[in-house]
Amino acid sequence: MSDLRNSDSISAKEGVVYVTIEGKVYEYAEVVSLKAEIKYIKADIKRVGKRMKGSKIVGAEGTGSIKVEYHRPENRALALAYVKTGKSPVMDVQVVNADITSRAGKQTALLKDVVPDGALIAQIDGESDDLLYDEFDFTFDDFDFLDQFKVIE
Repeated sequence: MSDLRNSDSISAKEGVVYVTIEGKVYEYAEVVSLKAEIKYIKADIKRVGKRMKGSKIVGAEGTGSIKVEYHRPENRALALAYVKTGKSPVMDVQVVNADITSRAGKQTALLKDVVPDGALIAQIDGESDDLLYDEFDFTFDDFDFLDQFKVIE
């Protein structure tokens, strides 16, 4: 039986994100939120005599979203390079969950060949009392885990 303690739950605020663009690594301390997931691509399985449709996984797609403080220039720079030269905006993103109070330890996910769906070029809002943020969705081609959480027993 597991002896899960309150402190073993992973805080959403504990961690860091690194972005690698053309071999240069940037620490994204300004990340507000990031989510990456795999969506399975399924084919329908239909059979005579069965009333329920089945499914089979035939592929996968990596998708995600990120929200950062507006002053990060990298995504806009990638967009400008694409428009001026045709060079595709691509990066690797390393996401580290590391809550030192949890016995689960840390997890480091590496998202490979991340391609943004677009880029925010300019923004201003004279009516807002909030900060400016840059939010965009993305896809990725592959992923790996450099560290994984430990099973708490």
